[in-house]
Amino acid sequence: MNSIDSLFGIKPKLAVQLGFVSLFLILMIDVLSPDDYRLVLLYLFPAAIIALNAKSMKVVIAALIITTLFENYFLLRDGYFPIYFTKIEVLNILIRFLATLLIMWLARSLRRSQLRVNMLANTDSLTGLWNRRWARIVIEQAIAGLEGRSEIFSVAMIDVNDFKKINDVRGHLVGDQVLTKIAHTLMKFSSENVMFFRLGGDEFLIVALKVNEQEVNRMCGDIVKTVNQTMHDSAYPVTLSIGMATYSDTPRTVSEILHEVDLEMYRHKTEGKNPQ
Repeated sequence: MNSIDSLFGIKPKLAVQLGFVSLFLILMIDVLSPDDYRLVLLYLFPAAIIALNAKSMKVVIAALIITTLFENYFLLRDGYFPIYFTKIEVLNILIRFLATLLIMWLARSLRRSQLRVNMLANTDSLTGLWNRRWARIVIEQAIAGLEGRSEIFSVAMIDVNDFKKINDVRGHLVGDQVLTKIAHTLMKFSSENVMFFRLGGDEFLIVALKVNEQEVNRMCGDIVKTVNQTMHDSAYPVTLSIGMATYSDTPRTVSEILHEVDLEMYRHKTEGKNPQ
């Protein structure tokens, strides 16, 4: 998810672009400044921003090279060549390069740590699926996508029939194995626009962006058939019930969406019907 990469409330791509723009702005100011004033330290800030937000190491390496060149532009500007650099100049270049490398490495380490924290906060520890918290965020973003744009999204609630019997008769360890196996089977249907969540207990959720009612109905039918067959083959006497809804007009709240698909799921559960 792109939002997971938005570490500090700004889109990573925009942050990287601003970082490169800042590098060139600082260079322009540096060029126009008197020779007695150098802005070497200022280059570290946009370099750190790029390292913190860039997803590709190629972008980070490019930022490191550009930053190092800009930090030493005054040597290149005056027509010096490396062969004529004094020992002090070489040492200064090396120190600036190592300082920039260290700052960018620290920024990358911070990024990895923050991404790890974000993942832990938004995933279910048992199944590895996204959790309820992240489900609400994704649905909120989907609702926002309806405003002013002709987009569409679908939401489906999944309940595991007879799961309580598994826990009561065969124990919670087996129950956890059932939930994990269901989650792994669901993940086979995931894609860039289709995400799966565990809401808690034996309830799962599907959020399908840019997927219409016919497509989500067909997908849910395939999910029911696949999971039910997998459970049967594994000797787990459980099946799935799914209720779904598709939205093209802005609904009011996330809670109302979850309530609607929950009611639809229980209707299917009661009537013994599921998508075909």
